[in-house]
Amino acid sequence: MTETLFIQADLLRTFSSKVFQRLGIPRDQAEDAADVLVWANLHGIDTHGVRNLKQYYVAQLEEGLIRPDAKIEIEHETPISARVNAGGGLGLAAACWGMRRAIAKAQESGSGFVSMNTSNHLGASGYFARMAVEHDMIGVSMTGYFLPQDAERGLLPTFGITPMLSTNPLSVSFPTEEEPPFLLDMATSIVPYNRIQMMREAGKPIPLGWGLDQNHQPTTDPDALYYLLPLGGPRELGGHKGYGLALMVGIFCAVLSGGWFDPAAMMKDESSPEAHGHFFQSDDPSKTDTGYVQRADAHFFGAIRLDLFRSAQDFKRGLDAMIRTIHSFPAEPGKEGVLYPGEIEYDTSQRRQREGIPIPGPIAADLRALSKKYALPLALGSRS
Repeated sequence: MTETLFIQADLLRTFSSKVFQRLGIPRDQAEDAADVLVWANLHGIDTHGVRNLKQYYVAQLEEGLIRPDAKIEIEHETPISARVNAGGGLGLAAACWGMRRAIAKAQESGSGFVSMNTSNHLGASGYFARMAVEHDMIGVSMTGYFLPQDAERGLLPTFGITPMLSTNPLSVSFPTEEEPPFLLDMATSIVPYNRIQMMREAGKPIPLGWGLDQNHQPTTDPDALYYLLPLGGPRELGGHKGYGLALMVGIFCAVLSGGWFDPAAMMKDESSPEAHGHFFQSDDPSKTDTGYVQRADAHFFGAIRLDLFRSAQDFKRGLDAMIRTIHSFPAEPGKEGVLYPGEIEYDTSQRRQREGIPIPGPIAADLRALSKKYALPLALGSRS
């Protein structure tokens, strides 16, 4: 069994930022990206933390799948909304830009919304929704993918036999006065695919019911799993609701942003940005069964000022009171109490700020490889 090592959040944040900068990401974007990853680890969302630094982001930057010099282009804008093209850049940083834009619009107009196409994986969706609560706003963050053609792996639609969607997470956050903020961050599949990968790395079986193998049979083998099931599982257990949520996220992200489109129709419209060489997921749209294409990952961000409805102080006090009522309800035997979304993650962040972030052996090996490759110091150690 490999040893788990620990590292302080500030040191891990600096290390991750330097890695991104070595790969050509501008310093401000690199710092944003590193903060997203370390925030996930601090809050116990290890599926979306630095385990992905080498496997996802560095690998895709080195392969040219992520553009380090990408420029965000505003394709359409109003006082409360914007549709933007992320240029195929680092999704972690582009999403920070998008949420800040939504917050700025909400500060001026009460609410702000940004849809973003041609991006890449943004990490933990909850990070971006959480940004709004510091401004006494409700935060919304979604990231979604609608597959234009058959895919090897993905989320099965209800009654479908081929993947149609990604795990399409959504996140909503509400500010509080004294209690930790409410933060719902959930995939619309039973489990995100990153969790399957973590179980594989740990040599553990997955619970029965998470997904199916290539023959559409339930499996506990993470290596055999190809098809994720929507939240709820089969139709009889409410899986159609999870599928509906996943499709909703796909519409908010891919369709609203223009990330999902009919290339033949778009190319006829000279005013359309798609007519001027933005990159697509497929170089040959004719290869798709439908003739439709999605341009990489797409996102949606929203910020809504509390004082559109009531004073921020009154709202936050009201939510605090609701949370305390939740805590007053009896819990089942062996459980500490009835909790609300974001509470466990907040408590984890407080502990890990003190004790350090745990880094499993395989991820420590990845970080050490990056340390050696880019000549960057890495302060991994055992917890005292």
